[in-house]
Amino acid sequence: MAREISIPADLDQLSDAREFAAGIAREHGMSEDEVYGVRLAMSEAVANAIQHGSTAASDVVAISADLEGDSLAFYVRDTGSFRPRLPPQGDLPERGRGLEFMGAVMDEVDLRASSEGTVLRIAKKV
Repeated sequence: MAREISIPADLDQLSDAREFAAGIAREHGMSEDEVYGVRLAMSEAVANAIQHGSTAASDVVAISADLEGDSLAFYVRDTGSFRPRLPPQGDLPERGRGLEFMGAVMDEVDLRASSEGTVLRIAKKV
């Protein structure tokens, strides 16, 4: 069942990523509330891949989805190298909380960085 799309590293392409994820979530019987959460998480994941994992609009962000056991897993791949930034203690930054946000609406969030790029896996039980 694995499905994949690739989009240019352009924020104007976010709606394509959101609709790809929402359509697959609906196909697997998720409620509209769950679909909304998947859309939000995908939007954050792809926006991060474009803004932080790409150096040019010609870069490609690959998005795939597959059923893994009882979860629908989405993968977002970019060509960048993730470097976490920790805010000074006591600060509550406006940015930099995307992984925490995705964890609030998805059941699993896993980020892997390598010399070839960064892969984010987000999954929701179906």
